[in-house]
Amino acid sequence: MPDIYSTEWYDAVRAAINAGVTRLRTTPEGRFVVAVEIAADGRSPYVDGEGERRFLMEIEDGSCLWYRELDPGEDEKAHVAGRVDYRFRGPATVFDEIAAGLADPIDAALRGAITVRGDMRLLLRHAEHVKSLLEAYTNAVSTTWPLGRPPYEAATSGSEGAVARA
Repeated sequence: MPDIYSTEWYDAVRAAINAGVTRLRTTPEGRFVVAVEIAADGRSPYVDGEGERRFLMEIEDGSCLWYRELDPGEDEKAHVAGRVDYRFRGPATVFDEIAAGLADPIDAALRGAITVRGDMRLLLRHAEHVKSLLEAYTNAVSTTWPLGRPPYEAATSGSEGAVARA
């Protein structure tokens, strides 16, 4: 089982996305790039201080070509030919809870916990594909949580709940 936010975890999520896509009736044609910005919130042990974690994912004809974390200070433009089509931003604890299967990503966006920038019409038109992408992130990869698993308020020790299905 890969650790959350590790290279192995990104690879496993990418593989889960691509496996899910093979079961879909239709997928969006063309290429789009997704950026995810996870901001420190003082609760998640996976984003230090006032920093953030930034990720990029490239989808082409429904399949995930790559999914990776940017190093601090790294320019995302060095990895994408053109612009970012979608940008998701929110507090680390919300993203951790989504990855752990404890929070619904659609609900988080609707209540404003995660902001979404991009063509919402395309997302709605390809709802089946979006659902497949979200399921890969939330349920398809067994994940190890070395610094503790959410919910963080309920944690009583650093090792309790360290391995969970995410």
